[in-house]
Amino acid sequence: MKISACSLDCPDSCSFVVETKNNKITLKGNPEHPVTKGFICAKGKNLLKRINHPDRITNPLLKKNGSFESISWEEAFKLCADKLNSLDPQKILHVRGYGYRGVLADASNVFFRTLGSLETYGSLCDEAGCEAIVKTFGSLEQNDLSELSNADIIINWGKDLSRSSLHTAAYIKDARKKGKLVISISPGGDGNEKFSDKIITIRPGTDRFLAAALIKILLESNEVSPKAIEKCSGLEPFKKLIQGYDLNLLCELCGVELKTARELSNAYISDKKVSSLIGWGVQRYTFGGENISYICSLCALSGQMGQSGTGFYYNISSGRNFSSWAATPETKNDNNVLLQKLESELSKREKKVKFIWIDGVNLANQTPNCESAARTLENCEFVVTVDAFMNDTAMRSDLILPCALTMERDEIIGSALHNYINWSAKVLTPRGSVKSDFEIIRTLATMILEKNLIPEAELCFKKALESSSTPFTFEQLKKKGFAKCDWPSVAYENLNFKSNDEKFTLPIKLSVEESNGKGFNLLSLLRKNYLHSQIPEEYQTGTPELFISPESPYLNDLKEGEEAMLTTKLGSMKIKICFDETIHPDAAIIRRGGWLKHDRSSNKIIEPLITDLGFGTAYYSQKAWLEKI
Repeated sequence: MKISACSLDCPDSCSFVVETKNNKITLKGNPEHPVTKGFICAKGKNLLKRINHPDRITNPLLKKNGSFESISWEEAFKLCADKLNSLDPQKILHVRGYGYRGVLADASNVFFRTLGSLETYGSLCDEAGCEAIVKTFGSLEQNDLSELSNADIIINWGKDLSRSSLHTAAYIKDARKKGKLVISISPGGDGNEKFSDKIITIRPGTDRFLAAALIKILLESNEVSPKAIEKCSGLEPFKKLIQGYDLNLLCELCGVELKTARELSNAYISDKKVSSLIGWGVQRYTFGGENISYICSLCALSGQMGQSGTGFYYNISSGRNFSSWAATPETKNDNNVLLQKLESELSKREKKVKFIWIDGVNLANQTPNCESAARTLENCEFVVTVDAFMNDTAMRSDLILPCALTMERDEIIGSALHNYINWSAKVLTPRGSVKSDFEIIRTLATMILEKNLIPEAELCFKKALESSSTPFTFEQLKKKGFAKCDWPSVAYENLNFKSNDEKFTLPIKLSVEESNGKGFNLLSLLRKNYLHSQIPEEYQTGTPELFISPESPYLNDLKEGEEAMLTTKLGSMKIKICFDETIHPDAAIIRRGGWLKHDRSSNKIIEPLITDLGFGTAYYSQKAWLEKI
């Protein structure tokens, strides 16, 4: 039996037990881990299938005359080194994603920043919400996950409990068994009925209006926490802002009845302890930052924050417990290129990019308007992709470098959910000539940099654990497989904040989104069994399903099971209609991750809309409609 851990881009960061019996490898959750508790999600269970999949790339591949041929690592490294050495750094672009996380995962950033290359900014994930919380409270923190057990009421703003965090869902199930009340708020289609006592179906992207309505009720009934009044900044202009909105209008904007809003407000101002979950999808709208700001402000103003059993759960940085293991130059502002609009951004540059290095992201699939990203790769002189499969990005590359996957490399993994870090041990031998991302970059750095800033892996691990929140040694972590970091169980305890004035800052506006065209909001939501585009190619068959309410005014007389064209300003794709009565009539759901090469990627018809904070991607503000075939 060996202990390892999951390195997928998932907040839970599960600890694994890996066993070999009769030459068969089995994988299960580590029962000793306080969060994983012996069970893992479907995505984790599928890791062994992914590792051993026959389609996996196991040797470097170079494109010659339109076809890929296997080459040696020596040839691959020399080819990369020669090109990098011959180019102005302003003609080199590094694109790094978070498909691979951990202490060593930062090696490519260290290397390319040292070269002075271009890099991307902008987020495909959670940055709008993260920036909203930092702007509001001065830091990105949340209560220890175990504090959910101390809540009397749990209010879930948009978190899909059956697909996004199995271990959060376990706390919710346990809370309901103990008689705690769970209320879920979302546009529907998430299966949260089985986790909830009450469901509130909200118009997509309008959480800020519901939170503002609850705050208005608090203000008008003088139920704002006295401690919150003392510890907030901008209360008077905020009051004027909220007073300028009629309560009925706020409820109309979010599609929630006034009676329901008052009931929800009563929960927040009751003598019960209320914890609020906030799903990452809540901030994937044009005003996603405002959505998060208003929900968090509601928690603070109602007094449901800074004490046991209260607070909100959105995200913490998975790297907050690690010290930097390398002195990396700051990226110059003019070296930054907006990720979501790569083609147009690069076309404006005086020096044309001739070399692109991609790791940790399926760029030609996961970005909005992904066909534009695909063209960027096709039109570049030389593209290197570090990946394990011939996905939409790899197939458009000139050189593919096969990388090790979870359990095939040593790594230390942080969590965006809990305060434990995990030792992800190498327990499997990589197939073929596969190398880890770290080994690839370190070898290249040795060939190019006069002084290699990338030390051996063990030294990186030890330096990373010099953080003030890691009161244990590298050896202790390896021996046990996980360790708890030193963070308070209650975040912002007694409303103590790390902002300059030690107060939380209230929003200064409440924005009404301008119509982005006709139709419903297209919600490209996560899957249960696979993360993003890590879907085996053999499952990329059939017509993609679009889930929509039978009461939707946008059905265009289409019936369940019929095929139709899902259309936006960018284009169309064929889908099959599936009815789901739990979905708000102004929304429709398509599961993300389908491949562009099989005409299953909804991102090809999603515009590159940017969130109000954090340069996030407003995927869910995309308006779409249905056309008959």
